[in-house]
Amino acid sequence: MPTSPIKILAVEDDPIYAESLEFVVRELGYELVGIVDNALAALQLLEETSPDLILLDIEIRDSITGIELAARINGISRIPIIYVTAFSDKETFQQAKLTLPKAYITKPYDLASLQLAIELAIFNAPVQNATVLQPEAMGDTFYIKDNNRLVKIRLRDIQVVEVDEKYCFIITGQMRHTINMQLKDLLEKLPREDFIQVHRSFVVRKSAIEEVNIGERTLRVTEKIIPIGKPYKEHLLATLNYLT
Repeated sequence: MPTSPIKILAVEDDPIYAESLEFVVRELGYELVGIVDNALAALQLLEETSPDLILLDIEIRDSITGIELAARINGISRIPIIYVTAFSDKETFQQAKLTLPKAYITKPYDLASLQLAIELAIFNAPVQNATVLQPEAMGDTFYIKDNNRLVKIRLRDIQVVEVDEKYCFIITGQMRHTINMQLKDLLEKLPREDFIQVHRSFVVRKSAIEEVNIGERTLRVTEKIIPIGKPYKEHLLATLNYLT
């Protein structure tokens, strides 16, 4: 099952920068849910699309500024905001700072600085956009880095976690993602009621187990056969709801 890219909402009233922003966001591998130039459209799209991040200009086509819009958004959501603006004066910056943005980028911007700001915003965002690999704080999703993209992983999609030395491989349907993390650290982040370690190198989602071969000490998740380590066998059987 494919994973979901980060969804970004942009508020920009300059057609040239709007076109540039659209290109840059998609070039970085993120999903642009829309570009709007006023507060009302931004709030409507915010409700309809539930973006993970907002790129916000300060001077927008409205009776209020982007800073005032950010304050309204903060009152109804904890979605991280990055200002992308032509204003570089201290007074505007001090006003913007009161809305607790994740970054303040001045135009013209370059792809690298925008990408770094987006990644930092997502990694450090609270609650609904929690720090990487903290699903207990975020509900049912977390983010992992895949090359130059941050990719959203849904807990319900994870079937198997396989470890090879210091790397873990998260398997979701047909996708396989690599993270630089030890298994014991990853286990602390996964809900214990949903996942179980069955081998020193494997963790599986309990509900994904389709068959257990007790004699051969293996189990099957879809078409993948996974060994059951001797120390883990009794615990596995004790957690399964089976009739004897």
